Amino acid sequence: MAIYSNQNQEFQIVDFSATHSQLLLRSFKTKDREYNIDIIVKGVGLLLLPTSFLGIEISLLENKETISFLKDKFSFNNEYDNRIFSIKDNQGRVYYINALCFGVYHNKLDILETSIGRYDMESLGELEKWYAD
Repeated sequence: MAIYSNQNQEFQIVDFSATHSQLLLRSFKTKDREYNIDIIVKGVGLLLLPTSFLGIEISLLENKETISFLKDKFSFNNEYDNRIFSIKDNQGRVYYINALCFGVYHNKLDILETSIGRYDMESLGELEKWYAD
């Protein structure tokens, strides 16, 4: 079951902070949409993800066989608060992120501004979704 879905926008890896273990996926503002869609993933341990993709559907990985494969081949971890998120693009291709949680924000940050590691939470914009269950 999808936790978050947006099948019509292109998303890109815009920033990654090894010191904060955070990943920023962004769909940049367009002529039809005056805000960015930022997905901030926290507690990132591993990721198997292209640098850009069209459409996104984020789910918790539940397939035991795939979980076992990712743990054996890539050392993914789903113990304690760690989760394996599956990321499906609008072509049905599936990628994976091993992380704790993620948030989806709408903001008007400049193309070169990051949402990662900010202490001024207001600048992150409007929170659309937070997932940490």
